[in-house]
Amino acid sequence: MRVLIATRARGASLSIAERLTMPARPRLRSICVAVSIGVALGAANPAHAFGLSDAYEAALGHDPVYAGAMKERDAGDANVAIGRSYLLPTLSANYANSRNTNATTLLGPGGSSSTTAYQAYTEQVSLRQPLLNYEGIARYRYGKAQALASDATFADRGEDLLVRVLGAYTDTLFALDQVALASAQKTTLEEQLAANGAMFDNGQGTRVDILETRAKAALADADLADARDNLDNAAHTLETVAGLPIALDVQGLDRLSDDYRPTMMSPGSFEQWRDIALDSNAELIAERHSVEAARQQVEIVHAGFLPRVDLVASVGKNQSDTAYTIGQRYLTKSIGIEVTIPLYSGGLVKASSEQASANYERMQFELQDKTNKVLLDVRKQYNVCLSSLTRIDALQRAIESATLLITATRKSAQVGVRTNLDVLTAEEQLYQSKRDLARARYQYLLADLQLKHAAGILSAADLYDMAKWFVPPEHVTSIASGSVTAIEPR
Repeated sequence: MRVLIATRARGASLSIAERLTMPARPRLRSICVAVSIGVALGAANPAHAFGLSDAYEAALGHDPVYAGAMKERDAGDANVAIGRSYLLPTLSANYANSRNTNATTLLGPGGSSSTTAYQAYTEQVSLRQPLLNYEGIARYRYGKAQALASDATFADRGEDLLVRVLGAYTDTLFALDQVALASAQKTTLEEQLAANGAMFDNGQGTRVDILETRAKAALADADLADARDNLDNAAHTLETVAGLPIALDVQGLDRLSDDYRPTMMSPGSFEQWRDIALDSNAELIAERHSVEAARQQVEIVHAGFLPRVDLVASVGKNQSDTAYTIGQRYLTKSIGIEVTIPLYSGGLVKASSEQASANYERMQFELQDKTNKVLLDVRKQYNVCLSSLTRIDALQRAIESATLLITATRKSAQVGVRTNLDVLTAEEQLYQSKRDLARARYQYLLADLQLKHAAGILSAADLYDMAKWFVPPEHVTSIASGSVTAIEPR
């Protein structure tokens, strides 16, 4: 059972940075308290492991970039209704009621004046239905293209979230590996330094050996500090993406299984991936719809040269609406065809058409640029996947050779054939190989998703399939295991 509880005085949770920097004894007491609480509550509420799929599901509800993409899609989908409105009838009502006073003065001999007060009102309902409206048709097509572009952009953001979750998760695991390796290297060098001191006291070693090991140990301390900083940064990045509390115990994250072996991606040829990307990449699909929207914008502006025909109908009631109709009430009904023919607009339509045409051509060039970038990204991720397979295999062999080399070098150093510096160099080579292997494994996983993302075929199922290779930490061999003992004095 794993316990993911961090405790401190008065029940406040410890941040990751605090847990990494707190003294050993308080940290040990905190861990003991956490374990005790976990054991006491384990039967009623067992601790839940936090894996890759958990991070993705948490990110779906908390990642602000993805949430913003959802709102952007909703706003884009509204363009369909906006465009359709130009083809549908418009209905309006008008009502006015006022108290009027009319003062009349008769001029000339015997003139007189009079004042009349009366109530006036007007009420009318009007209907306008486009019959021939080329601008309305173009605006409807423009709205559909904008909505499709928004949907494709949202699909791309969804695939991007999968990549970002895996990237943040594996960055945190790699930072954990770096801390483990740096700690193991520091321990080994401390043991080496103690052995050098003992050999010097026995007259079998030199002060140079002690200084060499001490210098390496100091560098190991610096590497460990950097590794802890990287872990803190990576963990907070994961928390930001997944919306997790800062008190998340990253030590409880699922780790990549020892049994994981990368396999050749399918399809195997770059040409097949290129063809898939040209058909399915969400960014290219969105850009194509944006180009279509720009073309419809040209048609919208060009409609300023064309006539418009509307069906117009109205019904209204007027009473005393003018000084000549005081005390009279009218009921008016009308229906007919209204034709609007544009004649001259000061050159506005012509200039707007040229502007829209230039923007349309610009969008076409941007589509070509986006296509080139997508294909370059496909090739890049394809090459990373291929090279990672070879690199992982080579690093695994390098670790095996480096482990044997350390043992042989230590024995040679004991008989005076090799020096203490040779031993230190062999140890550094082993830890560097282990670090490179961990990085290569995570890079392959990330490149696999990025290749599918660039091709436009990435889905949540791919991440869930990948998550099956991540297991609880107690089921994984520590990356820092397999260290050798220091040279003992003869």
